Amino acid sequence: MPEHTESAPSTGPATRAGARRSAAARRDGVDISRALDRHDRRIGWMDLLRGLSILLVILHHSTQIVVYRIGEVPGFFEFLSSFFAPYRMPMLMFLSGLLVAGSLHAPTGKYVWGKVRRIVWPIIVWTVIYAVSERIVGQGEYMPWELGFWNTYLWFMQFIFAYYILALLMRWVPVWILVAVPFVLMFVIPAELELLQRFFYLMPFFFLGAFIEKHWDHYASRLSVPLAAGLSVIPIAVALYSGLVQPLWYEPLSALPAMLGIMILVRLTAIAPDARWLAPVRFVGQYSLIYYVAHYPVFAALGWLALKAGITSAALGLPVIFVATVGIATVFALLGRRMPVSLLFELPRRMWPARQC
Repeated sequence: MPEHTESAPSTGPATRAGARRSAAARRDGVDISRALDRHDRRIGWMDLLRGLSILLVILHHSTQIVVYRIGEVPGFFEFLSSFFAPYRMPMLMFLSGLLVAGSLHAPTGKYVWGKVRRIVWPIIVWTVIYAVSERIVGQGEYMPWELGFWNTYLWFMQFIFAYYILALLMRWVPVWILVAVPFVLMFVIPAELELLQRFFYLMPFFFLGAFIEKHWDHYASRLSVPLAAGLSVIPIAVALYSGLVQPLWYEPLSALPAMLGIMILVRLTAIAPDARWLAPVRFVGQYSLIYYVAHYPVFAALGWLALKAGITSAALGLPVIFVATVGIATVFALLGRRMPVSLLFELPRRMWPARQC
C-alpha cells in the first residue's frame, strides 16, 4: 500500500467545494504522477478502461465464433464490433505504456524476468492449451516447432512482450523517437505483411502511453477537462465512421485520430469518480491478463458445444456465450493467485529456494 502524508487541519480547504477542487488537483497531478512512476497503488480509472477494453475484446471474439459456429448475428452486434475497433487493442497498449516507466526502475535482469514469468510463460501455457483443444476437435494442423503453432490469439501478448523489451531503450533514447519511428514504419510495411504492419501500428500507442506518463502534469494541464469534453467529438466521430462506413482494423490512416481519441478518453476518465457499480469492470481490468488468455479457449469450446447441441439462434447464442465466457474467466481470476492455478498465468517470483549463508 502507498504511504500517505497527513496534512494539518489548518492547511485543508475551508469549504466542501474547496475540498473537491483540492482532491481533483491531486487526482489530476501529483497522486497520479506518483502512482504511475512508482507503481505504488492501483489506479481505478486505468482498471476501468482496461476492463472495458477486455470486455469489448471478448464481445468481439464471441461475435466471431457465433458467426462461424451458429450463423449471422444481428447487425447491431456487428456495428458494436466495428464501432470500438479503433480503440480496443490500442487502448490496452496505451495503458500498458503508461506504466512502463515505473517498471524500468528495476534492474534489467529483474525487469526482464518479470516480463518472462508474467507474459512469456502464459503465452507458452495457453498456446499449448489452445493447440490441444484444436486437436481434440480435429482442427489442429501444426506442431510446436512450426511457426503456425504460435500464430494464435496470443499475438497481442507476443507484441506487448516485444514492446516491453524495446522499452529498455528508453534509458538512452528519447521516448518520442519510439513513437515516431514505428508510426512511419506502419505506412512503409506492405499490407500483405498484415501481422508485421499490425506490430508497428500498435507500437506507437504503447510508447505514446510512456510519453504521456513522463509528461502527465503538462498533459493534464494543457488538455483541460472542459477542452477534452469538447474534443470528445473526435473519438465519437472516428468510432461512428468505423461502425457505419468502414471498419478501422489497424488502418495506418486511422492511427493519429485514434491516438487523439484515446488521449481525450483517458483525460476524461482520469477525473471520473470510482463509482461502486463499476467495481466488476475494474475487477476485470485488474485481472486483465487472466481474462485475455483464458477467454479464447473458453468461448471457442462453448461455440463448438453450441454447434453440437444444434443451437441455431445467433441472437440467443451470442449473449449466452459472452456471459458464460466472462463468468468462467472470472472463476479463473478468482483462483488465479492461488497455487496451483496460478501456474497457468505466471511463474513464481522465485524459482528456487534462496541460498542459505
